[in-house]
Parts: sequence; structure tokens; C-alpha cells
Amino acid sequence: MIAWMNSWNYGGNIPTSPWRSADTFPRQLALRTVNGKTQLVQNPVSELRTLRGSTTTVPARTVTDGATPLDVQGNTLELKADLTPGTATRFGLDVRTGAAGQRTRIGYDTTTGEVYLDRTASGATDFDPTFSSTEHAPLALDGKPLHLHVLVDTSSVEVYARNARGEQVVLTDQIFPDPSSTGVDVFADNGTAELTHLQAWQLASTWK
Repeated sequence: MIAWMNSWNYGGNIPTSPWRSADTFPRQLALRTVNGKTQLVQNPVSELRTLRGSTTTVPARTVTDGATPLDVQGNTLELKADLTPGTATRFGLDVRTGAAGQRTRIGYDTTTGEVYLDRTASGATDFDPTFSSTEHAPLALDGKPLHLHVLVDTSSVEVYARNARGEQVVLTDQIFPDPSSTGVDVFADNGTAELTHLQAWQLASTWK
């Protein structure tokens, strides 16, 4: 499956030229029995691995009340991370961080039991009032780790989130950050969370 990343609300107004709109990375769909129920799951096609370049492994760390920059940079990245909730109300990763406080936040809200993707500070958002948004999807952690598989592209973020039981949610957004916004942070709000594993790959172009 290849999904369309745009919306009829602002499809003709996004700040790109000469092209408009984009497609996701190709995804493979499968039916799996998870926690006694049949679930449709999505994953990037295995051929994505052929685009992987240099890799960075980030040491485990505890994050407390704020964002910590990681030794990862890039505007096209594949990230695999495991985060364990502590006392924080929200925790996760910020990608495409940089200019003027830009960030796209991939988080987990322990008060609502939801994964969320927040693009309100992602860069250019003022071209349409409906673009600046936060997407949510329910995923119970029960105190166990959140597994994230994230694809960061020049103007998009795709998030495949899974809990310890194998239940999955997928969130996708277009973003329009400054080209210099290439950082990655780990964050926790109002308490602590543990980054137990993070591996990052630079991704080569699919067409050059």
C-alpha cells in the first residue's frame, strides 16, 4: 500500500513548488492475532533497508522534565526506539528540531493512554488554519515499553508505534520545516522516562 499524504482542506495551498502533495513510503499490510483479536498491521516494506546508510546507536538514558538533544542529525532518517514510562505525563521523541524552536513531536500521553503526533511547531503551518494539528491514537502500555519505528523524510513523518503485546497504531503527517532543522531530541514532561534503546540510520534517496 502507498498512502496519499495530503488533505483536500489545504491540498492546493501547501508551500511547495513546482510539486504538491506526496506519498508515503510503501507499506506491507498483514493480519495478525494480537491479544486474542485480529488486527490489521502496517510496516514499511523490507526493501527500505537497502536505503540505509550510516548508523548511530544512542546509549540508554533517563530523561527528566525537558528535552535532551541526541547525537543524531538528518532530514531523512529511520529511527527505532524503545521508551519506558516513568513518572512523566508525556514522553517521546522530537524530530526535525532546530530553527526558531521547530520540532515535530512524537509522544505518548500517560494520562490518556494515547500516542500522538504534534506538528503545531513543525515549521510552515500558517498557509491554512486546519494544517496545524495534533493526531492521536489509543495504545495501552500498562507501564511497559513503547516501541517506535519512525521514518523522517524531507517533508513528512511516519510513525509506527507498538506496545509490548504487539498492538499497533500508525500516524502520518506532512511537515514543512526549515532545511536546517535536522536534530532529534528525547523529551519527558512533568517527571521521568527512560530511553532504553535508539538506533538511527541515514536514508539515501529513492530516486537519485
